Amino acid sequence: MNQHLLDNTEAVIKWYAGIQTIFKHLQVSNNWSKQEAWDRLKIELINAVGEGEFIPDDLDWVRGLLLYGKKPTTEEAIRVSKRYRDSTPLIDSLAKLF
Repeated sequence: MNQHLLDNTEAVIKWYAGIQTIFKHLQVSNNWSKQEAWDRLKIELINAVGEGEFIPDDLDWVRGLLLYGKKPTTEEAIRVSKRYRDSTPLIDSLAKLF
């Protein structure tokens, strides 16, 4: 495995741990279930990207990460980061809920 891919893998693991922590904190601080937190986050995500711009597969992917503990692959993370090259909709949406 080349060093660049290794660096990406470590970055993806750190990013995943970070969003899991933030999502859990949202649930606890607002006394929300995972589903309630997801329902609110989903609205923010759609608003952040724009109704016509958000790709349903991306929504399903994020839901899998946050609700079902699905681990992101480096390839998935790179695909999403390229798709939303000039924005960070998930981070921005999580921040709005605080």
